[in-house]
Amino acid sequence: MVLKDKEKLVLALDTSHGHGSVAVVRDRNILGEVVFDASDTHSATLMPAIDYCLKVSKVQISDMDYFAVVIGPGSFTGLRIGLATVKAFCAATGKGVVPLTSLEVLAGAFPFSTRPILTLIDARRGEVYGALYKMDGVRPQPLVGPFSSKPADLSKVLKGYNSSSGFIVCGTGAIRYRETIETALGNSHHFAPERWALPSASILAFLSNQREPIVGADLNNPVSYTHL
Repeated sequence: MVLKDKEKLVLALDTSHGHGSVAVVRDRNILGEVVFDASDTHSATLMPAIDYCLKVSKVQISDMDYFAVVIGPGSFTGLRIGLATVKAFCAATGKGVVPLTSLEVLAGAFPFSTRPILTLIDARRGEVYGALYKMDGVRPQPLVGPFSSKPADLSKVLKGYNSSSGFIVCGTGAIRYRETIETALGNSHHFAPERWALPSASILAFLSNQREPIVGADLNNPVSYTHL
């Protein structure tokens, strides 16, 4: 559901990977964005990143119209910390939250693409989490919903969609298993550079503007989204 008033101020955060990001966005304008190394732990780096992003954006938590957060798949610990943080913000402000998957946020980096976007996240254990999207302007629309698969078996999962025109392939799974994926699907596909292997908080914010916020207490536990 599209929000009637698009002039919304949103704090968006992604803690699904080893590098996280926080962004403050008003409508289509990025007021501030911080990418941070969370290899130490998200609990030690997330709040300082949020504080800095709010400071450079010259806004406060209480100014937000709603929040946006990635709910997985990704790092269980990171997702748990991110969801707990957003739930606390929602409880403190009475504002809602828009949850999106890391897979659709990755696809959102390629607006107006005429090629399908195959997003693949390294699930370790020799598997990937993935989804296939077509772009409706700036909005990813699923062709194949979220799945888990061995990279060598992607041709079975994507049967009927693999064509000579190729996909845009992105994500940590695409980086790690590129050779296997090319063997499974052919070499007509376009692999995005590593810069587009991680979700972006600002893209999360842009995509969240197409959704109606929910109550923070209704956010799902990340256990159902990740096995990392």
